[in-house]
Amino acid sequence: MTTAESRALVDVPAELLPLIPVPPLNVLPDARARGAECVWGGEPLSTATAIDLGERETDGVHRFPRACRSCTLRAVLAARRSHHPGQCEQCVDDTALCETRRALHTLALELRR
Repeated sequence: MTTAESRALVDVPAELLPLIPVPPLNVLPDARARGAECVWGGEPLSTATAIDLGERETDGVHRFPRACRSCTLRAVLAARRSHHPGQCEQCVDDTALCETRRALHTLALELRR
């Protein structure tokens, strides 16, 4: 069993999906846009390695991008860094109490396992 196969699949909570931007799906190769390859890196994916990034609609077409674990981790960390007081009322008061920031951090830790 490979390392990728021995890791549990990670489910990205639905409320976090809008915070994790993906490349414009209408300009990507079909295999990336439909989830056969990592939406960011282009690596081939299987059901054992793919992380579902939810349904996305572009130009009236529904697509279901997926990604590899390492690219998803980078995207989640970027989303966490970009989530700051200027965008979040809770972060204005105290970033340590922000549930969104905490959820992104928890997801990043899960992706590192």
